[in-house]
Amino acid sequence: MTSHDSGDQIVEGRRRPLIRRLADNLVLGLFFAPILLAALPMGASRDWAWAPIAVMIGVVAVLVAAGFGAGRGFEVGEHERRPLLALIGCFLFVVVFALFQGASFAPPSGSAWLYASALRILGSAHAAVPDIAVDAARNGLLKIITCGLIFVMARAICRDRSNARALLAVLVVSTLLVVIYALIMQVTTHSCYLGSYLKKQGLYDTRGQCLMSGTFVNSNSFACYIGMGVVAAMALALDRRRREHSAFDGRYVQTFESMMTATRVALLVAILFLLGGMLMSASRAGVAASVGGALALVLLLMRGQWDERPDLVRLFWIGAAIVFVVGVIAGGALLAKSVHANDGGSRLIIWMTSLDAIGLSPWLGWGLGSFADIYTILQPAAIVQPNDLAHSTPIETIVELGVIAAIPAFAVVLLPLGFSLRAAFRRQYRYRVLPAAAFAIAAVPILHSMVDFSLQIPSIGFVTSAVLGMGWAQAFDLHRSSRRSTTA
Repeated sequence: MTSHDSGDQIVEGRRRPLIRRLADNLVLGLFFAPILLAALPMGASRDWAWAPIAVMIGVVAVLVAAGFGAGRGFEVGEHERRPLLALIGCFLFVVVFALFQGASFAPPSGSAWLYASALRILGSAHAAVPDIAVDAARNGLLKIITCGLIFVMARAICRDRSNARALLAVLVVSTLLVVIYALIMQVTTHSCYLGSYLKKQGLYDTRGQCLMSGTFVNSNSFACYIGMGVVAAMALALDRRRREHSAFDGRYVQTFESMMTATRVALLVAILFLLGGMLMSASRAGVAASVGGALALVLLLMRGQWDERPDLVRLFWIGAAIVFVVGVIAGGALLAKSVHANDGGSRLIIWMTSLDAIGLSPWLGWGLGSFADIYTILQPAAIVQPNDLAHSTPIETIVELGVIAAIPAFAVVLLPLGFSLRAAFRRQYRYRVLPAAAFAIAAVPILHSMVDFSLQIPSIGFVTSAVLGMGWAQAFDLHRSSRRSTTA
């Protein structure tokens, strides 16, 4: 059945008109372009950078919905129907709840005393609503919808394994471009400038030096994004390879020479290069999250392979040696930052203040995008510097959406992650790599966002949504599902 299906796909591809094939390839290019380019304009962390990208993604989503580039990717199998309905339900609930927070008929919740104070001081006030920053909520809602569109498109497009691999390759290329730019800026402006934006407080010192951060405004998000590229390169290097047939016992064997192909050598060089840039960022959480994602990928792929696949064991030790060498060469900045770290106390204070905000409005929250305003009101005297982020995406989500909407918001991320992990456990090695890669790559920003805000930066959020969509598509592959049922 497999040979017939593959033959039918080839014949179908040949029968497609040339114009349709060109249109499909154009749409695929437009889909991959934001992922490749989103991190270049300041990490898409400014509205002027991500808003045009969001508009482009919306246009591409319309083309994909029309059937271009997706093939049969919109088909829903029997085993996928209920999980997909649950995922769509959670996503729509979050969007509707965010709109509800700014409605005049919403309960005033914890923000009622703010409007009462405004009425007492100013003599007039709007109707009390949970959302105290409606304008910021609109921007946040647009980012959420954009990530949802990326997920849906990736689910349709990355049903094709070649498209899924192309997604990983595009991520690797994007991170390489970001590190190359970071090295250029390290030499020219000591990484303190991004365009005309100064990445530190005070005045620019020509002899001063900032931590490497590339196109991102801080080194932590830079390290997180580069870590995603490292894991993607590892997945491509561990993907299906050529095997030599043994004439002695009929088994498939693989020599070290056949294993070290030109593509794999290039990927190993890219991993080495990316690891150097990541360590030069001196981001402790970024390095830890990246190591966690890489270990998850290796352990998932090595499950049941330690005795049967000595080539994978060789690659494991090669990778460990690379990490050790790069750590010795470029780990000085990371060690120096760890020794002289003084931001842990302030971050704990921010988290405690965030918990106070949750306690004042636990169920309806303070409104999407309202963290900066409520933190300004509750900001303790121990921290003089203003702060507009909780430095923990889960905590900030609960502050803004409340417990009621935070649970489905977490489910939107954890459901695709969980199904990717399940597929990585259940599949044979050759079909395990892509869902395992989706889980491991997405795990990097998810882990990092526990103590920072990497997922809230659009370029990282865009890539994470695309990778999760790819993992979902590979977890519910219609072709392999039908083949298993036929075999049974």
